[in-house]
Amino acid sequence: MGSKQAQEPEPNLPQKLPTPTIQSESGISIPAVQGSYCWGGICADYASLNFEDKSPVQVLVGEELSIDMGIDIPPDVISISEYVDNRNQPITSTGGTFQLPKEPGTHYYGAFVRWSSPQDSQISLGDTSFTFVVRVVEKE
Repeated sequence: MGSKQAQEPEPNLPQKLPTPTIQSESGISIPAVQGSYCWGGICADYASLNFEDKSPVQVLVGEELSIDMGIDIPPDVISISEYVDNRNQPITSTGGTFQLPKEPGTHYYGAFVRWSSPQDSQISLGDTSFTFVVRVVEKE
């Protein structure tokens, strides 16, 4: 007894797959398109990234975008990539916040978010991925 090495309980993730809220610092909401995920024992695999043919939301050059997964338990992995000519380039983000490019134009992004076991980071408790598109425009 007396040992302080108590196992941390697994975080109690919600049953329902979390939906990201993506917002620009000026308060513009950007819709996300659901991609592959494993959640609550159900996995769905989407073969290709889906950038739906919606007109992209306009945001300003250099604005910060933040991704909030809407659950109390922060994910341990949020990786964001930009897709340029069908190649993905990782983007540096801090907890799901990153800066938009300074070049106007349409920009395609994908994000992968994962929650791992506190005991073993190799064990995923749930993960999700999604894409979103923005049209970066100059300030008026």
